[in-house]
Amino acid sequence: MALRRMSMRRVAAALALLVGLAGGASVASEATDKARLSIEKGDLRSATIELKNRLQKDPNDAAARLLLAQIYLQVGNGAAAEKELRSASDLGADASLWRLELIAALIAQAKYDEALARLDAAADLSAADQVRAFILRADVALGQDQPEVARAGYRQALALDPNSELAGLGLLRVALKEGDQAATVSAADAFLRQFPDNPEALLIRAESYRIAGDNAAALALFERVLAVDPRRLAARLGRATVLIGMQNLDEARKELAKADELQQEVPLTFYLRGVIQFQERNWTQAGESFDRVLSAIPGHLQSQLLLGIIRYSEGELEIADEYLSKVVEATPGNLQARKVLAATRIKQREPQRAIQILEPVAQDGDPQTLALLGSAYMLQGDQERGQEWLNRAVEKAPDVAALRTQLALSLLAGGETGKAIDALQSAVDLGQDILQADVLLVLAHLKKQEYEQALEASKRLEQRRAESPIPYNLTGLAYLAKGDLPSARERFEKALAVDSAFLTAETNLARIDVANKDFDAAARRYDQVLKADPKHLGAMMGLAALAELRNDPDALVAALERAKDASPGAAQPGLLLARFYMTRGDYLKALAVASELSARFPDDEPVLLMLARAQTLGGQVPNAIRSFDLLLQKNPNDPQIHYLAGGARLKGQDQSGAQQAFRQALALKPDFVDAKVALAAVLLDAADTDAALQIARELQQSFPEAAIGYRIEGSVQVARRDLKAAVAVFTTAFAHEKTSLAARQLAEVMSQTGDTGGAVALLEDWVKTNPDDLDVQAMLGLLLQQTGRSQDAIAIYESVMAKAPAKNALLLNNLAWLYHTAGDARAQATAKEAYDLAPNRPEIADTYGWILYNAGRKEDGLSILQQAYLAFPTQTEIGYHVAVALESLGRNDEAIGVLRKVVRDNPNSAQAADAAALLKKLGG
Repeated sequence: MALRRMSMRRVAAALALLVGLAGGASVASEATDKARLSIEKGDLRSATIELKNRLQKDPNDAAARLLLAQIYLQVGNGAAAEKELRSASDLGADASLWRLELIAALIAQAKYDEALARLDAAADLSAADQVRAFILRADVALGQDQPEVARAGYRQALALDPNSELAGLGLLRVALKEGDQAATVSAADAFLRQFPDNPEALLIRAESYRIAGDNAAALALFERVLAVDPRRLAARLGRATVLIGMQNLDEARKELAKADELQQEVPLTFYLRGVIQFQERNWTQAGESFDRVLSAIPGHLQSQLLLGIIRYSEGELEIADEYLSKVVEATPGNLQARKVLAATRIKQREPQRAIQILEPVAQDGDPQTLALLGSAYMLQGDQERGQEWLNRAVEKAPDVAALRTQLALSLLAGGETGKAIDALQSAVDLGQDILQADVLLVLAHLKKQEYEQALEASKRLEQRRAESPIPYNLTGLAYLAKGDLPSARERFEKALAVDSAFLTAETNLARIDVANKDFDAAARRYDQVLKADPKHLGAMMGLAALAELRNDPDALVAALERAKDASPGAAQPGLLLARFYMTRGDYLKALAVASELSARFPDDEPVLLMLARAQTLGGQVPNAIRSFDLLLQKNPNDPQIHYLAGGARLKGQDQSGAQQAFRQALALKPDFVDAKVALAAVLLDAADTDAALQIARELQQSFPEAAIGYRIEGSVQVARRDLKAAVAVFTTAFAHEKTSLAARQLAEVMSQTGDTGGAVALLEDWVKTNPDDLDVQAMLGLLLQQTGRSQDAIAIYESVMAKAPAKNALLLNNLAWLYHTAGDARAQATAKEAYDLAPNRPEIADTYGWILYNAGRKEDGLSILQQAYLAFPTQTEIGYHVAVALESLGRNDEAIGVLRKVVRDNPNSAQAADAAALLKKLGG
């Protein structure tokens, strides 16, 4: 545990070189002198404060930055040291002052590849720096778990400088790393004979005692160092480490407090404090402590291991997998890391990846390893091999309730709830007070909706664990599932009475408030939880659910954003936020959220799926196809992904690719209705009406009471221009499922056959019973307008516009035209509103321009009409209106040119006769 420190001689030598960088500034010299004196006294904290104050006044003081970097190196904060060294380099400090220190900072962060690259590039080194370079290269090897290579490196340094204390200390660390107690003691004693006052050697010797389990000897030696130098930070931290191992956590906290007084922002202090918090199961604070360690030392394996365990316990499985994978890769023999990583992958429902982790250690594995491997095989569907490994686990330890619990977990994961209950009951009957087994037993009964059995199990647990809030919470859950809200509330309140900090019960009480529609009370409870734990994901998600129930989209977005920011390791808030934006049609925002999630969770399949869907809807079709291809590499037999990939290809106009994707989805899942409907639509677009009709008939046979098969057949008959048959089929569809879409489809085809009156009657009947169906009302208004019932159409359009959440340019355009024909003064303002919304729609520009012309604003009207005509010269009505406006303004030659084109190109249009008459009048 001893921190590597730079000798005072090296600090003094470095400071002598740094004085020249201060540019002769007396303030800088005074600041660095004070810092040097503090360092010599071992008061690193005062030195740090002095140098930071100096840099606030002058950020360009390279000397102060270099000395501050040396302090950071002494306390093991490689990231901070690297930052200061790079800044000094940017300020023009000579490379000899920072080159090797920067490599040391990289090593402190486990950035071994970059450190080696810089060592390889180092040239023109002095003799002393050559010795240091050998030591640094050996430090890299030791960090990469290559003790033999490290030993050779330290010996090369000693060959150049037999009196090198750093090289000698390196050999001590190698012996300590290899776990050879005798060699460590021998080497330490030999070193101390040469350097009897070297505190680092004394600390290593103390560490060897700690590793050997001789805590009393270790403490005595740490205290001997502190008696000579009470400011020796490494001794404080070493003593705290021993105390933690002895479970004397209060004394360990006191040592860490003293360490903070010596120097703040020390990674090892954060780590040890995190270990204490971890042992006390204070996951949130422990996680924050280990995060601070990793910000300074990204490769710190112990922090990664404990963070992985914490994230696993909190259900943040992707993050747990990431941390634990790094630990297993760096230390393949770490059985604890392998087991938690395997358990993580089982929870992620990735059994093959769990098997890959466990099989290399299974033959000689402990019973828990065997049980986990059996669980993975069972989850994979290989019941025979799974049962074999689980039985071997139970044979090795038949009286261990935890193993029976593990067996039950695997059965639950495989959906065999009945067998899981048997295994859990046997675990509980062993009487080892395995709380997990009791909890799982209750939850398993609840999953099977066996509420009385769940209550019986949880109440038995209440009797055995009356001091714990967990049993009362479980009983409350059972009552809640049963629908007995008063009894559930009583038990949750009992859980809080036992432990007021048990926030799970508070969130469950909020659930009861929601069930009683007392949303304000639920919100107060969630706020109370967040006061106690500002990062409580459940409370934030509860507030989001409340916002949805209250139909408050702004509050929903705010709650999900808060949850996303507060829980960067959880993908759920971001997924829900992206899905919300999708349902609102705000595809660009959905895409932005999904892209951010993908950057944080690159291997998370639900995130990748959300990204692919957002890319499809957001118009990034090539990217969406690539994302779906990645998903299909991992899930080639997932029909849903093939179906969604087909939708992306369809949006990209790849009809063939879409058809292939839909067919593959159906090959994997023949009864996949959505895929059949999508395939029928593609076939219709390809004019393959026979194949589309076959799908329609299959759906009618499989789902005779559903409308979908008849609706597809109706579309086929429309494509074949057999409108009479289409009316009959759409009538059948509407009889089966009276929906808005079915009503509109039937009315549309009835109108096409000339039965506009029947279509109007159908839609009027629908609106009577569905007054909020704006889509049907809009279509009804259009049909009323076509049949000459202008006043009725106006009333419908006005009603729709008053209720619609957003303005509709086409409806405004139709309403403006009706106002115009009725002589209503509102025509011009309404037409302008439509034009402002969609100025590039030719029919809307024509309406606005023509209304302006008829209102006496002839020049303004002509300008808009001409712009529309230039963009859409095939629109004969616009052309005729342009010609009329030109003629009224005396621009007859221009009018004649437009009229000739209208008559020549569209002789059968509705405007052809009027255009010909005006052309004749003008002599054209």
